[in-house]
Amino acid sequence: MVPQRLIIILKSGLRIMANKYLVDANIFITAHRQYYPFDLAPSFWDQIIEKASDKIVIIEKVDKEIVKGKDLLTDWYESHKSSFTLLTIPEKEILTSYSKIINSINVNKQYKQSAKDEFAMIADSWLCAYGLAYDYTIVTLEKFDPDARKRIMIPNVCIEFGIKYIDLFNFMRQVSIRL
Repeated sequence: MVPQRLIIILKSGLRIMANKYLVDANIFITAHRQYYPFDLAPSFWDQIIEKASDKIVIIEKVDKEIVKGKDLLTDWYESHKSSFTLLTIPEKEILTSYSKIINSINVNKQYKQSAKDEFAMIADSWLCAYGLAYDYTIVTLEKFDPDARKRIMIPNVCIEFGIKYIDLFNFMRQVSIRL
């Protein structure tokens, strides 16, 4: 069973999945620290809740990255966490996708072993697994790097596995956040 995926069955029998976005911790952290501090751009944070919270999926490892900062972002996130879909226990589909991704990374000679080990332990690998299993779009500030060796970038994995990904500004456009 796929959690929080809205399926609309039309009279024609076609199924349409509502867009869900797996948000990388770097989206919230960088928005808070660089682009949209709470004191300068409160409307950004209000609109995240008003226009996008029902579309945002947070996985447990991202949740932990956000709260470990113990700052204004943590306070905001803790008070709005219930507005998002929080996924904590990976289902079989996720574990299968995770294994598929990790196995592919491990045989890929482009990456150093340290990059492979790190990727397997951080939220990025799980974001990719959820994206692959549930056909959710990943929102990240990471960029595709065809020459990456020391770090495995989310977009590199997304391209290899056909997982959709976008950056913060495209996410804002898609959910109609306007500042």
